[in-house]
Amino acid sequence: METKKIITYLLAPFLVIQMSSCELFESTTLSSKEIKKASSWSKKDQAPSYPECESIEKDEQQDCFHNIISEHLMMSISDANMVAITPLDENVVLTLKVDKTGAFSLVEAEIPNSVLEALPYLESTLNEAVVNLPQALPATKTNVGVYVDTQFTLPIQIRAQPTE
Repeated sequence: METKKIITYLLAPFLVIQMSSCELFESTTLSSKEIKKASSWSKKDQAPSYPECESIEKDEQQDCFHNIISEHLMMSISDANMVAITPLDENVVLTLKVDKTGAFSLVEAEIPNSVLEALPYLESTLNEAVVNLPQALPATKTNVGVYVDTQFTLPIQIRAQPTE
C-alpha cells in the first residue's frame, strides 16, 4: 500500500506538468493569405488527366486531356443527329467541372442565341454528353496530396448547314 502512495505522489507532479504544458494550449492559426497561397494552383500540381495521357510529357498532357474530351463530345453531338434550321459558324464555350472522383459535370454553357434558335436541343445534348464522358483521373493538389475539384473552359466551334 505504501508503495502505491509513493508512486502516486511521484507521478502526480509529473502529470500536472505534462497537462499544463504550453503546447496543449497553443493554437495553430494560418492567415488567410497563407491559406490562399497554399491552395492556389501551381505548376507542380497535377491537372485532371486520362491514363493514356500520363505517359507523355507534362506540357502535352493537358492537350491530350482536352483532345479526348473534344472527341467524345463531337461524337455525342453527331450521334444526336441535330439538324440546323439556319447556317451556323459560332463558338460555344463550356465550363466543365471534374470532381474529386474524376466525374464530369457541365457548370455553364455559353451558347449564342443564334445557335440556340438553330439548334434548340444543343444545351441538353451537351449536358448529357458531358455527364457521359469517361471518368478521368482527378486533379491532385500535390503540396497536400489530396484530390481536388477543378473547373476549366472548353471552346467548341459549331458549324452547320441546313439540309435541303
